[in-house]
Amino acid sequence: QSMGHTFYIFQMAVLCKVRRVILASSNHVMGGYKDISTHGPASVHPHSDPMVGTLPLNPQTLALSGDARAYAAAKLAGERLAMTLAELHGDTTSFVVLRIGWCQPGENLPATLTAAGSPPEFLLDGEEEGGGANGEEDNAKKQGEEDDKKDELWFKRMWLSNRDFLSYFDAALRLEVPTTEGDGEGPHRNVRRGFVLVNAMSKNKDAKWNLDQTEKWLGVVSTDDSLA
Repeated sequence: QSMGHTFYIFQMAVLCKVRRVILASSNHVMGGYKDISTHGPASVHPHSDPMVGTLPLNPQTLALSGDARAYAAAKLAGERLAMTLAELHGDTTSFVVLRIGWCQPGENLPATLTAAGSPPEFLLDGEEEGGGANGEEDNAKKQGEEDDKKDELWFKRMWLSNRDFLSYFDAALRLEVPTTEGDGEGPHRNVRRGFVLVNAMSKNKDAKWNLDQTEKWLGVVSTDDSLA
């Protein structure tokens, strides 16, 4: 349904000659980079090869939070449709895609981020805060806790503060999208005729997400850091 809604809205926007469409895409499009050690800080660009899905290391946490690959694939399909429609109709309807970082409902505080990515009041029934193992075996519990700590750091490094969230969307409404071929790089170049795609996270210490294109096109320089 999510994919269908996106397609219908995009098509109607083009038919009605809406000036600007903003797609709230997801960090899950690039979630496969989470466990790749060869990619260090600021190495995941908007034009990097997509690696859909963010899979928790702890099997129990994965069972509770679910497999994000289908969700990520739907978001990637939306991005590609936006890119295609922009190429055809970018002179009247332009598209800005924000790959949203990790947001929580309400206050969205870094202190409430967990390996499952949810604040305590939004955890699923039966889920322990932190998403650790059930303790039936000490070695399994310890391994689960270690895995959750690694995943929790991933979430904190892609946190998007409420302030940056609003600033990014406001800038996406106002920015001048290219009407000719843009200056993006590689086969997945993120700037094209009628189309701009950027990462949308806060400036968290040692994050893999590169924000150079975000700052260039949106003109927003984040000062929020979940690890500060």
